[in-house]
This record gives sequence, C-alpha cells and structure tokens, in this order.
Amino acid sequence: MVPIARDARAESTQDTPEPPSGSFERPAAVAAQAVAVVGLADPAPTPVRETGVSRTTIREREQSEPAPVLPLHRKKTDTTDSVELPASEEPEPAATDTSILDPGESLPNIPAPPGPPILASDLLRERMRPRAPGSQMLRRIAVGLSAAGIVGALASGGAHPLTFVSVALLIGMLTVALTPMSYRGRAVSLFLVGAVATGVALWQQTLQSIAPDGIILAMATILLSGSLLFRAYYRGATLARIAVTAGVLALGVWFFLSGGHESLVRLEGHWQSWGPASTQMAFGLLALLSLMAFMDSSTRAGAHWWAYALLALYTIHIGLLVGSQLWPVPGARSAIEGSTVAAIIAGMVGTMVAGIALAQVLVVTYNAASNRVSEAPH
Repeated sequence: MVPIARDARAESTQDTPEPPSGSFERPAAVAAQAVAVVGLADPAPTPVRETGVSRTTIREREQSEPAPVLPLHRKKTDTTDSVELPASEEPEPAATDTSILDPGESLPNIPAPPGPPILASDLLRERMRPRAPGSQMLRRIAVGLSAAGIVGALASGGAHPLTFVSVALLIGMLTVALTPMSYRGRAVSLFLVGAVATGVALWQQTLQSIAPDGIILAMATILLSGSLLFRAYYRGATLARIAVTAGVLALGVWFFLSGGHESLVRLEGHWQSWGPASTQMAFGLLALLSLMAFMDSSTRAGAHWWAYALLALYTIHIGLLVGSQLWPVPGARSAIEGSTVAAIIAGMVGTMVAGIALAQVLVVTYNAASNRVSEAPH
C-alpha cells in the first residue's frame, strides 16, 4: 500500500466525476474510495530501535582526544563489539581496537630499536668518510712487527748500547699499540716513535755506507704509503690526491738519484748485484701504479694494496742491502756490526708503522679541517 500525500487529497476528490443523478454507485467505486481514504490517513510512526554505540562512534565524537599511534609491525586484533543493526542498513566494517595498553603489558613481536633510526645518507657518509679507519689494523701490525723486531734485534745486536736503544724504541711502539688511547693520540704517537726508529737506522746506514740516499727512500716510502692508505679510506678527498702526488714525486727523485733506471744494465751474476737492482725497478713500477689513485672516487683503485706492497718492498730492499754486507761476494770482507743490524731492524719496523700511522694522522687532519669549514659562519 502506497501512502498518498495530504496535498493531493483535494485534487483527487475534485478529479473524481460525480455519478449521474438517479443512478446507483457501483460497488467497485465504493471500494476504491475506501482505499483512498485509508491511504490518505497518516502512517503510524515506526518505533526506533535502540542500537548500541560502537567504539568507533565514541572515538569520532571525542575529537579532542588524540588517537594512539600503532607501531609498524603490530598485529591488529579485531575486537569490535557486535551490534544489532536494522535489516535495511549495511553492516559497518570491523573497527580495530587501538586502546592504549596497560603499563604492565608488552607489544607482541616488536623488538625495541637500540637507538635512533639509521638513514641511508648516514650510511653513505660513513662509507665515504669513516670515523676511525684502520685503527685495529694499525694496532695489530704494530704489535706483531714490534714483537718480531725485539726478538731480531736481541738476537743480532747482543749486549750493545745501540741494541738497547733499538729494543727500547720497539718496546715503545709495542706499548703505544697496546695502551688504550684515542684514535688521534695513538696515530700521532706511533708515527713519532716510528720516525725516530727510522732516523736511528738511517744514521747507521750512512755510517756504514749502506744506501747513502736511503733517507730519501725512507721519506718517500712513508709519505707515499700513508697517502695511498688515506686515499683508500677517504676516496673523495682532494688532500689524498695531493699527498699521493708528493709521494710519487719523492719516490721518482730517489729512483733517478740511485740509478734505478740503469741498474739492470750493470747486473752481475751474483745475487748481491741483481737482488737490490730488481727491487729498485719494482719501486718504479709501484710509483706508476700509485697514479691509479687519481681514478674516480667510486673506487679505491687498489690504493691499499699498493701501500702495503710498497712497505713490504722497502723491507725487502733494505734486507737485501744488509744481507749483501753480511754475506758479501767471494773475496770481500764483511764490515757491518751486529748493533747496526739491530738498529736497521728497528728502523724497518719503524718505517712500516710510521707509514700506516701517517694515514691516520691525515684522517685526523682532514676531519678537523672539514669540521672547521662546516662550523664557520657563512
């Protein structure tokens, strides 16, 4: 049954034609009028069914109360109260219970982060500019070389004042490597002690006429090896390329002053001749390979390998020169003393340690300069 509006009641009665006079009303017409009267009546009010209120409705009304923030990996639980809805309405989607947990409860499957979030930019910056590169490597190398040098110096030098000085320098490097201290303090200390040990060895080499130009070679080895390691640590630093350039030039000067370009022409059959000459040519080859440090900063260009190879080659070269004095060619007399050998051993250890420590000194210097530039007012 469709209800009819009240305004249309008058129009409906006016449009109904009056029956002709003298005729009786038809039963169908009487029934139609009865239906119309019933339809014009006001519809009975439909009782409103009381429904429960969901938590989502309460939360929408309380606008001033902030909604709690859920963790990213929290498991959602469907805890919406069931509410009877009218048949004509669609059921609402289940609301998630985001009520705040009690202080004694814990969130399931949510590991607490150890610190602030790590950004990708921080990881890239740490990769391009590490904070303390090579710290553990320097300590291990210094401890190992110092321990071996102490044994070698005592075995070769005997009870001599120069031997005791050499052993004292080696013990000093060992102590600095084992003592807990800052990155800067250890780098500077090992560099200074290693440089002093190298100076004592060069003094003895000059007295014994063993490689009189060895001071240039030692300086070039320390400078170039430290610069190459610094280039491996900070691939984009301009200071690293400048230092590598200075080291290559210094090594090139020694190469031509020592006659390295003519050493292979004057070779003889005994190893005392071709041994040092071969290492001289190897120095020239490493100088050329060190120029790879000018490659793009996306690669280390093998700089750390050339640095370690240079330090090892220096030790081999000095060892061959000392060996040729201890075991000269037939007919020659050995004129080198044991205390001198002990000083040279300490000098070789000092040169290797000073070269690696120089790289960390450059790291500290570069970081300090960068911090001053970044903190300067623009």
